[in-house]
Amino acid sequence: MTAWSKLLIATTRLIDLHDSAHEPGSPFVQVSQEQRRGLRDGYWLDLGCLLLDYLLDEDFATNSAFVSQSRCLNHLRESYPGLPHDDLSFVINLLSTPSEIHFRQPSPSPTTSDDATAEERSRRSTKRTALIEKQGQTGQVRLTPSGRQAVTLASQVEDLLYSEYDAAKVLAALARGDFSRIPDITNQILLAIRALTQELRRVRENPTREGKLSALLDNERHYHNALTNIQQTLLDARAQLATPRLMERFESWREAQSDDWDLRVLSSAIGRVLTAIENLSRRLSELLADIAEGRIQAMGVIDFQDMARQLLEAPPAGALRDAVVARMMPLHVQATFPRLAPLVPLLESRRADASPVALVFDEARDAAPEDPLLARFLEARGPALRQRLRRAPLSLPEALTEGWHRFEEGDCLAQLLNTFVDTELLAPGLTVGIDATPFELELDDGRRIEGAVTPSLGFFQEQHV
Repeated sequence: MTAWSKLLIATTRLIDLHDSAHEPGSPFVQVSQEQRRGLRDGYWLDLGCLLLDYLLDEDFATNSAFVSQSRCLNHLRESYPGLPHDDLSFVINLLSTPSEIHFRQPSPSPTTSDDATAEERSRRSTKRTALIEKQGQTGQVRLTPSGRQAVTLASQVEDLLYSEYDAAKVLAALARGDFSRIPDITNQILLAIRALTQELRRVRENPTREGKLSALLDNERHYHNALTNIQQTLLDARAQLATPRLMERFESWREAQSDDWDLRVLSSAIGRVLTAIENLSRRLSELLADIAEGRIQAMGVIDFQDMARQLLEAPPAGALRDAVVARMMPLHVQATFPRLAPLVPLLESRRADASPVALVFDEARDAAPEDPLLARFLEARGPALRQRLRRAPLSLPEALTEGWHRFEEGDCLAQLLNTFVDTELLAPGLTVGIDATPFELELDDGRRIEGAVTPSLGFFQEQHV
């Protein structure tokens, strides 16, 4: 199935809706199979798709110059030897003749009191549907903007292996300050990843699809390369979201927007894609492991004819047969259903050992389980910090003002916050007290830290009433 076929699959039913003569409000809602005219052999469609692909290549090579029909005919004859010129002329005439499409869009003034007038204004139509532009005198042809868009859309139907270029658009949007485009770009990547994830699930459930299984195995290395590049690009983008310079640009951009935006929305959109990448990589790893170990099997695919033959050859015991017939056959009015628990092992495929390691991540580059910077921070600043806490409790604003987060000519703000979260890092008797007073503090590097309450670290004594 070509990319053009998949594009038509996604749009055919929409064309059926557009051409439907169904009366609005009619109670007859049943739909029958559409009767389509034509040869039903795909000949004309294939000629048109081959012609559009060729014109796109010529469009890039000649900078949108017109192409003679003789050159188009020579190209098409590579696929259809002896193709008559009349067939090419028919395809060109049909693709260069526009057809009107009617649609609706929100009214520019929805608050008007005249509902009929508002509905009339919401109706739109266009005739910019011609895919080929033909000169009247010479008959030379080239793609129209609509034709160029159609060929581009068709070539991007299977875009998972090329979604890494979509991931690069996130970095471009951050560089230009076009923050509103980031959720849309990540959603496009997410759709491509989820499509392949569902395809992997179908292959594992029904391994009889040998063609799709072999295609996945052939492209396995390319899938992992694409996923690795997408992951690295999005990690770089998420790291940029935490820089003070980008935060300032985002705040300036948000003030000019009518909607309420939050930087966490962008980080969450990127995080969803990273989670989907990890899930897809794990499924691909499990599929390859099952194939290598010979454990791939069909789930839910039952040959009932073979099962009936086995029952005829070796009938079950009489008591078992009577019990099954009594419980499963519709001999009474009341419905009977089998218990779900005994059927679950038959419907699920459980792996003996599931590996939590995803192929996308390189374990050699993973960080150590313990933070060495936190260990050095506690070893160097811990004794002095404990002596300070024995004198008086230390609030978070005071700790930042006194510079407890500075260590080794660097910034250990995260390590200092860890001592407020896990007090056992410093001393067993430490606790955190919460004051309802909000605080707002600006660090030397321009970062602003705000809190609705003020946490304080100290050796607090419990008060008994």
